[in-house]
Amino acid sequence: MGKELLNSEDEEITDEDIAERIKDRIKGKKDFEPEDEEILKLNTVRKTLYQLYSERLAQFRRIRDKSTGWFIYYWWGEFDLIEELLLEKKKLIQEKLRDRFHYEKENYFFSCENCEENKIKYTFEEAFELNFRCTECGGQLVAEENEDVLDFLKKRIIQNQNIIFSTKKNKE
Repeated sequence: MGKELLNSEDEEITDEDIAERIKDRIKGKKDFEPEDEEILKLNTVRKTLYQLYSERLAQFRRIRDKSTGWFIYYWWGEFDLIEELLLEKKKLIQEKLRDRFHYEKENYFFSCENCEENKIKYTFEEAFELNFRCTECGGQLVAEENEDVLDFLKKRIIQNQNIIFSTKKNKE
């Protein structure tokens, strides 16, 4: 849908036109199944457009059709702010990763060795209050190593720091 908004550049396009253009573009492709048309229902297109709108990547205006009384929505892309929005998302993800890293680092965790399928992770304080007994089966809660989780989070923090967004075109 973003591609259709980009392709429409200076003109406004209705959500119905977007759905039809996407269907036309994917018909006859090898990986297109006839049932995939169900994925492209107008409500799905509208829902996605509203998500783009909520992320400030699309705008719309609506006009009431005088003959039917229904609203017609005209959409256009607002991709000028995409770099700023991506930087905001990157910062938010970085904060969440760091918060989780500190939570994992500052706590000792326990889990039930009997409950493999529904494994609940308890902090030391929670396990202590439960007398180190599982709330599901009554089994013994044992200390759990979380070095793998800490290593994973470290890698993700570094990867996130190294992401560079550059949507600006070089003007030379």
